[in-house]
Amino acid sequence: MLKTQHPAHTLRVHIVKKNAQITMTAQMPFSIANIDNQQLLGSPALYKREGQGEPFEYPKIDEFTDTYTLYCSTDVRHNDHGQRYNYITASQELLFKSAHAEYRFNLNKFGNQVTYSTNSPGASVTANPWIFDDFSMKIQLEMREPGTKADRKTDKTNRRLEAQTYDQVLQYASNDPVHPAPQKKASQVVIKNTDKFSLLFNVNLYFSGCDVYQEFPPGEMHKVDKRAGASTDCYLTPEKGYPPGVTTLTIKDGFSEATAIVKFDHDTSKKQVTMTIESFTSKLCDIRDFSLSNKPFPNAICIAL
Repeated sequence: MLKTQHPAHTLRVHIVKKNAQITMTAQMPFSIANIDNQQLLGSPALYKREGQGEPFEYPKIDEFTDTYTLYCSTDVRHNDHGQRYNYITASQELLFKSAHAEYRFNLNKFGNQVTYSTNSPGASVTANPWIFDDFSMKIQLEMREPGTKADRKTDKTNRRLEAQTYDQVLQYASNDPVHPAPQKKASQVVIKNTDKFSLLFNVNLYFSGCDVYQEFPPGEMHKVDKRAGASTDCYLTPEKGYPPGVTTLTIKDGFSEATAIVKFDHDTSKKQVTMTIESFTSKLCDIRDFSLSNKPFPNAICIAL
């Protein structure tokens, strides 16, 4: 068997991280969880992403009456490709007022990271690991009426989550098993030259240096220049293969905050390809295997900012 084996994983029950503070990339939008459907007035007004694809709309909102308001941020920026996306540009305090309570959240920005924290009664900050316990695509600011029990109401967003990709919306249940992060980070695997590779990104990442193709739906090959979330059935040629010799793939976020260089060395005589992460500047970058909705995602380049 040509493929280098990744460290074995055991599964464990998903636990939502609920802490006094959580640090996440400034590119990741957050959700507002108004658990008890209070009439909340927020200050400053937030940008809410709307739409099924680019270009997205970003209306400003300051009233929060729904249980969940998704894809919020304090600002919006144009990235290197001229596309508008949620972004936290500076440290800021968010204030939400109801008839009976006030909730304050502090957003402390340093570099390309933001630390979310709160000391307000009834307020908390949560993050939902996805697939691996060191990988998250969601941060949530929760507010409950003072004196109510935390389990009074089922958290529907935590039971059913979505990860938006460019060609589909992946739904997943938060009580699905989550893999512990591999103790030994794999930076290289050897695969057959007919094997696919996969991707796992927590923000939008763009490709350069070579072409990337994805088979989606089955039987249809498409050239892709960016991805977010989980993708599989990826190759470097439209014939579901790899160019002979060495090919270098550069993976970079849209705000030039992190870059990964991945080398594909195709030995045609052995009919095998060595995938190697040559360098990276993101918080997380390695190669893993996982499954999602019973579909395997082998040889996944996993990157988190």
